Amino acid sequence: MDITLPCEYSVKELLPAIRAIIAEKLVVERKISIYKTSELLGVTPAAIENYIKKKRGTSIQQLLKNDREFMDLINIFVNRLVKDGKSEGVASYYCILCTEGKKVLMKNGYSLTHCMVEDFLDGYNFPSQKRI
Repeated sequence: MDITLPCEYSVKELLPAIRAIIAEKLVVERKISIYKTSELLGVTPAAIENYIKKKRGTSIQQLLKNDREFMDLINIFVNRLVKDGKSEGVASYYCILCTEGKKVLMKNGYSLTHCMVEDFLDGYNFPSQKRI
């Protein structure tokens, strides 16, 4: 019997893709240093290098980038990170971005299980952009 936990795919594929998109926005578009970006995202500078060089987080990145609503959420998150300049609360935003990222993947034919956070967030029927 194969038991796949709801967050297993997210941790292996979705979260790295989300981090890669955010790292690219911070380092390439916003010209924030790799070191500051690593502090903001709570990962090592080497991880940021791998995201920027497309050595990590690439498998589903384009699907996410092609979804305008998802990228609007990413931009809101990036703007908040830049404005606040600190990583406090980043984990909560990752849960929201993961939930929205899974919706994008399911629209594109992926079959993924839901986690309790998704059920909780969907129970409030927030418009996507209001979640962050």
